[in-house]
Amino acid sequence: MKIPKAIRAFGALAVVAALALSVPVTAAETGDDAGQFGSITVTKLAREGLKAAQRQDWATATAKYQKAVSQNVKAPELYYGLLQAASRARNWTEAHAALEAIFAEDATAKAHLQGEYGQSLAGVGRYEEAIPILNKALATIDADNAFLNQKLTAMAVKIEKPGEKPNIDMTKVPYVEITAKLPIPERNVVKPSDVSGNSKYALTYDNLHHYSEFIGICTYKGYEMEKDIAFFRPPIAKFHIDEILKGPPLCSLPIRFEFHDKVGSPTIPPGWTFSSDKMPKPGSKWLIFVENAVPKRGAFETYHGSYGRQEATDENRNKIYAIIEAHRGQQ
Repeated sequence: MKIPKAIRAFGALAVVAALALSVPVTAAETGDDAGQFGSITVTKLAREGLKAAQRQDWATATAKYQKAVSQNVKAPELYYGLLQAASRARNWTEAHAALEAIFAEDATAKAHLQGEYGQSLAGVGRYEEAIPILNKALATIDADNAFLNQKLTAMAVKIEKPGEKPNIDMTKVPYVEITAKLPIPERNVVKPSDVSGNSKYALTYDNLHHYSEFIGICTYKGYEMEKDIAFFRPPIAKFHIDEILKGPPLCSLPIRFEFHDKVGSPTIPPGWTFSSDKMPKPGSKWLIFVENAVPKRGAFETYHGSYGRQEATDENRNKIYAIIEAHRGQQ
């Protein structure tokens, strides 16, 4: 379709001349400032729209102004920014909507924005309506450009200006002396070192199941006598495997019978000496949790030393049965 002469003429002389003008202010850098619009959201969007217009990012400016005016806050000035940005982005639908909002707020503005109005009509394909309006607007192009630039400058100044601070006479604010001291609540603070494997937080049945390659219900038979058994040099205890709950079918189960759970830096209890009463009662039943199903120096090592030996009581067996059932099919 051949573009009518009036539209081409105004596009070259009026719209570009009026709407290409840069806004001569820089938006203030503020945080949660409600600005002159009484809304943090509207002010933030308006400032972002103004910055985008200054760098001629018209698509972004259009989106920011459109969001700002959609916040149900009375800010008719922002429609001039939306008109400028949308026209430069050739988003004629938004430009036409901005003009309609401007005219609804101020009917006298229509006489000064005939060129912009005709251009928006042409942009949305309403040429027959646009041509007479554009022909008429050519006669007042300079005055209309001045009107639009004045509106854009006033808008930018309002966007930049921070909100007014309330004028409070502090001499009239009653003084209240606070005498009560609020107690600081106690909290159980977990140190970074406490979440490592070498801490008391590792001593759980979930970890017993997860980190043990072998779990069995076993009967204690006795221990190997050695020349020098000490707290940090435990004997090798002999267990008979009654039932395997997890892991490979081991034939025998010699266990290094640790006397501590390997948490932190274990210390020898005062007056501690080894004697047979430090060992389990022969024939007693135990849950044995072997961390690696490969013996080291002729014996298996239990998870966290003494913690990897749990009496096979009904309660302890049910604890591990429940965990095994929850993980069934995952092994």
